[in-house]
Amino acid sequence: MKADRQRRAPLYEALLRHMKRNPGNFHVPGHKQGRVFDGEGMRLFSSVLSIDLTELSPLDDLHDPAGVIAEAQALAAEAFGADETFFLVGGSTAGNLAAILSCCRPGDVLLVQRSSHQSVFHACMLAGVRPVYLGTRVDEKSGLDQGVDPEVLAEALGHFPEAKGVVVTSPSYHGVVQPVRRFADLCHARGIPLIVDEAHGAHFGFHPDLPPPAIRSGADLVVQSTHKMLPAMTMASMLHLRGKRIRRERLTRWLRILQSSSPSYPLMASLDLARRLVATEGRRRLDDVLSGLRGIRERIGAFRRLSESVGPLPQDPLKLSLESGTGTSGFRMAEWLESRDCFPELADHRRVLFTFSLARPGREEERLVRLLNELDEQLSGMPAASPLPHPEFERWRVGEDLTRWMDTSGTSVPLDEAVGRPSADMVLPYPPGIPLILPGERWTEERALFLRQVVDAGGRVRGISSVSPLRVSVLE
Repeated sequence: MKADRQRRAPLYEALLRHMKRNPGNFHVPGHKQGRVFDGEGMRLFSSVLSIDLTELSPLDDLHDPAGVIAEAQALAAEAFGADETFFLVGGSTAGNLAAILSCCRPGDVLLVQRSSHQSVFHACMLAGVRPVYLGTRVDEKSGLDQGVDPEVLAEALGHFPEAKGVVVTSPSYHGVVQPVRRFADLCHARGIPLIVDEAHGAHFGFHPDLPPPAIRSGADLVVQSTHKMLPAMTMASMLHLRGKRIRRERLTRWLRILQSSSPSYPLMASLDLARRLVATEGRRRLDDVLSGLRGIRERIGAFRRLSESVGPLPQDPLKLSLESGTGTSGFRMAEWLESRDCFPELADHRRVLFTFSLARPGREEERLVRLLNELDEQLSGMPAASPLPHPEFERWRVGEDLTRWMDTSGTSVPLDEAVGRPSADMVLPYPPGIPLILPGERWTEERALFLRQVVDAGGRVRGISSVSPLRVSVLE
């Protein structure tokens, strides 16, 4: 990676040059670089409106890049280790959709990690694939999903030699990293691509104490939510391509179809700047962050009730999952923290998750430790939640044809009456956005109990029509 080149931010620089020319603005968008906007909102939006522009000749075109966007994407590919990188303005969702649509046609078999993000299953719907779901292991001690066992993947590949590709998620929301290199070797031995949803791993590879990135571990196509772990604006993401197992022409065609024809220049410029920052300052900044997190973990290690959830696989040190030895739910702990203006990334029935980034530890982190120390003392007086093991999935199984359910109308019934009947909807606690049940899968007592307890504990769930009593949509 050429350090001098990485100090450039060509798209951002082009926006600044254009703004300084004070050009006549006779094009969209209608706020005319902030000349007309809501008066109160102007105080916050004014600086961003000045670079909220459209596909003018000096600013290139995301869907046919030949100038500054092409240069910015090439610098990103160099920094992240890809053959080619594509900017995404629709989040990792757009990347997952394009990835699967580009390697599959209707009727093709695709091996998919069952604990994937909802966007992966939406892509399977749109592509008309025959999904084969790969079950995942859950560590008994920590309760963390450990991903797909390579032996399970090898077994499934043996049963489905016609498979067109494999889709896995690494790292998980909680930072658990899967053996991507082993997956890639298994896929490539059969001549098929490995697609990795690496939404939470855009920072990997920029410090020796972080796990290796999927694109440098043999993956053919990697989707990253740059905005999650690096300093880009929300929705700003990247798709990295390596090798020739996925046809570039088909991929770019699907990106043109799926992404807006009016992409946001502030979002794209934030990708350009996030890449520049992590490529030129990432190692130094991560030194500070990781050192600070070691100190935080040492202090948490002295607590009596709170402890970190750690499984047997490598985990991202920028993710901190805490659980209570008293059995208090993560929902209850998050509620306590939020009442004191401290907002964690995620909570579930067992733990609460904190996410860190390239931002240097400072007063906020010190305040967090003080609050966690206070929470540790308060936990003795908080009620314990009922044990709630997550429903397990089979080692692997053939999934339902999801295209059948896109136009199917269901019947709303109380949750108790749904047991034994196929779901008409995708039902998922959010975050993390991993479906508890997919269209066509049958409700079981185990899944119904899990859903009821998540709602009772204060979790948010998409795909239910009411919370009192719980109602879900099923097929007759």
